[in-house]
Amino acid sequence: MIAFAGTRPVTHILGCHIEMTDVPGVDYPIRTTYQPDEPPLEMTVGQLRDISKAIDEIGDRPGRHTFPSFVICREDQV
Repeated sequence: MIAFAGTRPVTHILGCHIEMTDVPGVDYPIRTTYQPDEPPLEMTVGQLRDISKAIDEIGDRPGRHTFPSFVICREDQV
Protein backbone atom coordinates (compact mmCIF):
# COMPACT_ATOMS: atom_id res chain seq x y z
CA MET A 1 0.00 0.00 0.00
CA ILE A 2 2.82 2.39 0.87
CA ALA A 3 4.65 1.59 -2.37
CA PHE A 4 1.42 2.11 -4.33
CA ALA A 5 0.82 5.47 -2.63
CA GLY A 6 4.42 6.46 -3.36
CA THR A 7 3.86 6.28 -7.11
CA ARG A 8 0.28 7.55 -7.36
CA PRO A 9 -1.69 10.55 -6.11
CA VAL A 10 -3.52 9.01 -3.13
CA THR A 11 -5.54 11.49 -1.07
CA HIS A 12 -7.19 9.13 1.43
CA ILE A 13 -6.99 5.55 2.63
CA LEU A 14 -10.09 4.00 4.12
CA GLY A 15 -9.41 2.86 7.68
CA CYS A 16 -11.51 0.68 9.95
CA HIS A 17 -12.13 -0.06 13.63
CA ILE A 18 -11.30 3.49 14.67
CA GLU A 19 -12.68 3.53 18.21
CA MET A 20 -10.18 6.23 19.24
CA THR A 21 -11.22 9.35 21.14
CA ASP A 22 -10.11 12.84 20.19
CA VAL A 23 -7.41 12.61 22.91
CA PRO A 24 -4.10 11.27 21.49
CA GLY A 25 -3.37 7.71 22.64
CA VAL A 26 -6.78 7.21 24.28
CA ASP A 27 -9.33 4.83 22.79
CA TYR A 28 -12.85 4.02 23.92
CA PRO A 29 -13.31 1.12 26.34
CA ILE A 30 -14.07 -2.28 24.82
CA ARG A 31 -17.78 -2.77 24.04
CA THR A 32 -18.54 0.95 24.13
CA THR A 33 -21.50 1.56 21.83
CA TYR A 34 -21.48 5.36 21.84
CA GLN A 35 -18.30 6.91 20.46
CA PRO A 36 -19.14 10.51 19.54
CA ASP A 37 -15.60 11.87 19.20
CA GLU A 38 -14.04 9.32 16.85
CA PRO A 39 -11.67 10.73 14.23
CA PRO A 40 -12.74 10.49 10.57
CA LEU A 41 -12.54 7.13 8.81
CA GLU A 42 -10.24 8.58 6.13
CA MET A 43 -6.54 8.13 6.80
CA THR A 44 -3.63 9.92 5.15
CA VAL A 45 -0.63 8.27 3.53
CA GLY A 46 1.43 9.73 6.39
CA GLN A 47 -0.72 7.88 8.91
CA LEU A 48 -0.23 4.67 6.93
CA ARG A 49 3.54 5.21 7.11
CA ASP A 50 3.29 5.82 10.88
CA ILE A 51 1.43 2.51 11.32
CA SER A 52 4.04 0.69 9.23
CA LYS A 53 6.86 2.12 11.37
CA ALA A 54 5.01 1.14 14.55
CA ILE A 55 4.59 -2.43 13.30
CA ASP A 56 8.33 -2.59 12.64
CA GLU A 57 9.07 -1.22 16.13
CA ILE A 58 6.73 -3.71 17.81
CA GLY A 59 8.19 -6.67 15.96
CA ASP A 60 7.01 -9.96 17.46
CA ARG A 61 6.15 -8.52 20.89
CA PRO A 62 2.58 -9.45 21.78
CA GLY A 63 0.28 -7.07 23.61
CA ARG A 64 -1.55 -3.82 23.24
CA HIS A 65 0.66 -1.07 21.82
CA THR A 66 -0.75 2.47 22.09
CA PHE A 67 0.34 5.29 19.80
CA PRO A 68 -1.07 8.84 19.54
CA SER A 69 -3.57 8.11 16.75
CA PHE A 70 -3.88 4.32 16.78
CA VAL A 71 -3.57 1.18 18.88
CA ILE A 72 -2.06 -2.07 17.61
CA CYS A 73 -3.15 -5.25 19.36
CA ARG A 74 -0.89 -8.18 18.71
CA GLU A 75 -1.83 -11.57 20.13
CA ASP A 76 0.57 -14.30 21.18
CA GLN A 77 1.35 -16.75 18.41
CA VAL A 78 0.33 -20.26 19.45
